[in-house]
Amino acid sequence: MNSIDFSKDLINFIDASPLNYFAVKNAGEILEANGFKKLREDEVWDLEKGKYYTTRDDSALIAFEIGEDLKKGFEIIGSHTDSPTFKVKSNPEMADAGFLKLNIEAYGGMIHSTWLDRTLSLAGKVAYEEDGKVKYALVNIDRDLLTIPNAAIHMNREINKGYAYNPQDNLYPLVKTIKDRLEGESYLLNILAEELAIDPENILDFDLGLYDRQKGALINDMVQVGRLDNLGSVHASLMALVDSKPGRNKMILLSDNEEIGSRTRGGAASNFLGNILERIAQKFGLDREGYQIMIENSMIISADQAHATHPNYQAFADPTNKVRMNEGLVIKIAANGAYASTIETKARLMKIAKKYGYKLQTFHNRNDKQGGSTIGPITSTSLGIKALDVGIPLLAMHSIRELAGVDDIYEAYEIYKKFFEED
Repeated sequence: MNSIDFSKDLINFIDASPLNYFAVKNAGEILEANGFKKLREDEVWDLEKGKYYTTRDDSALIAFEIGEDLKKGFEIIGSHTDSPTFKVKSNPEMADAGFLKLNIEAYGGMIHSTWLDRTLSLAGKVAYEEDGKVKYALVNIDRDLLTIPNAAIHMNREINKGYAYNPQDNLYPLVKTIKDRLEGESYLLNILAEELAIDPENILDFDLGLYDRQKGALINDMVQVGRLDNLGSVHASLMALVDSKPGRNKMILLSDNEEIGSRTRGGAASNFLGNILERIAQKFGLDREGYQIMIENSMIISADQAHATHPNYQAFADPTNKVRMNEGLVIKIAANGAYASTIETKARLMKIAKKYGYKLQTFHNRNDKQGGSTIGPITSTSLGIKALDVGIPLLAMHSIRELAGVDDIYEAYEIYKKFFEED
């Protein structure tokens, strides 16, 4: 597979994953097609050397392969399944000025303006009652459903002068025109019931987010698609795991809710990763000291994304660490601890890159800009595991459509695969 084919596969994965739940579903299907056995957290595990995965709440996933003495540790790559979007509130229908609108709230730090004047729809998870039991189903309303229109420039002359959209007033998605308020009653529940072929009165709850209906695209040597942050890393680490040679202890962590701080049951600050590692150690007879040795010999790559230097905004970049698109995976470094990279973990990746001729870059924030953080410091702090923060360079991060280079996407996959295969 070359870089173009791999990028096309990534686009297909993202287009089929409009929300976190679908990223986990699609990852699970790829794992099972490659011989990974699904485990449930609420059942007893019978483990031997081999390939396994488990999910939590349909939005987080851990897959692992056991190939050698556990005291040698695990090579782990962690990423996250969520991306900025708008979530639908309870009782969302709003009738206003002849339109049916939906009440929403922002999830994560998106660039608001990029969501306007686009064709949108909804996807997510629905809870419903059937035969006296609570059941769950994923739903993707695969049709053009919503839009958030701008105000005309004639009515808002400040639109090109740094105008700030107010999410409480300006960002409601429109569904359709209506003659009276009654037309909008239970509109969303009826749509969901139709999708799932159930009675709307049986729907108990939903978790729905907006997504862009436009498919991803290749623009010469660049990929433009939504949710590259961080499904680009999910896809690269997933494919590296299934394609890497057997023999070592390997794991991927696809955590949820990174964009809102990771402090949820499926987030990196939860007990998900720690519980799975302890459970594996116990099943193979390691005592507490043996488990601690395993952790000390393990390493996690926190694979999020990085900022490429924007040719139209070069002043935003650090003067001696300018990141170029299609010039290699980026090691992210921060003196304030926002990234978990250390001299030891950087050296490990640099050794791999040097051996195989892969390019690496470094990213530091400008001293007058506060950047984001990742799951790296969270997992390193909670488990005491060595960690490294890396990312594929992007432009327009947290826009509804982000931009990455095809060579960087493919080389990230290649580096992750080598990380799984050798010291």
